[in-house]
Amino acid sequence: MSNYFSNFPKQLYYFGNEISPVAIQDLSKYVSLIDEIADQISAYVEYEIGDFERPDTLSAKLYGSSVYDWTFYLMNDHLREQGWPLGLQDLYTFATKDLYPDWTCKLDISTADSAALFADKYAEGDSCLLNGQIMIVKSKNLQVGEITVRSPRQPNGGADSNYAGLTMLSNISGGDVVGLTATVQEALGTYEYRNDSDLPYDYFFESPARSVPITNLDKLIEENDELKKIRVITKAQIESVAGKFRSLTGV
Repeated sequence: MSNYFSNFPKQLYYFGNEISPVAIQDLSKYVSLIDEIADQISAYVEYEIGDFERPDTLSAKLYGSSVYDWTFYLMNDHLREQGWPLGLQDLYTFATKDLYPDWTCKLDISTADSAALFADKYAEGDSCLLNGQIMIVKSKNLQVGEITVRSPRQPNGGADSNYAGLTMLSNISGGDVVGLTATVQEALGTYEYRNDSDLPYDYFFESPARSVPITNLDKLIEENDELKKIRVITKAQIESVAGKFRSLTGV
């Protein structure tokens, strides 16, 4: 990040397709000052961040210099809070390797009563068998009829084998066998179901004309796409804003 923040403490951020984190100044320490300046900026335009754009490259593209990269954080609270959006391939890798590395079992159930039978079964941390393979219950979401498991051979999660397509879940003794419609990567597990108005609905209690399953990966892509929508200061006003910042901070 530019020398406007050279004396501020730093923290690590991942930008776009970067594999390693980059140390940049922690703007959260200066939110009140940033907001004071941002409130005075009237000339800005909407912009959508591209897959391979970083703050410095976008600054150079818009203003002819990379030193105004900090203004994107000044103008956009969500960037300060959540960081810079990832490119689609990097997002997919992050989702499948880091955020959702395990396996989701889709229960062969179709009613709220059948889902309720699992209320006291397969608690988080319990051991179970997936087609005879010992697994640990990671989470349970009966609102969509799914149980997520991880391999004890991978303490931090991850794929030590491919469990896709397995269709039998049971307790650790091998009893109480539960049929599954599928086992999928956790990233492809169901986050929620949406109706024909694209609104979440209760899967077991409502019957919309159109039902769309939204996966964990779908939801992550939506959130990342929202991060890409930002406000940027116009080129005509950028130096005026930078001057205002200098006058307030003395940098």
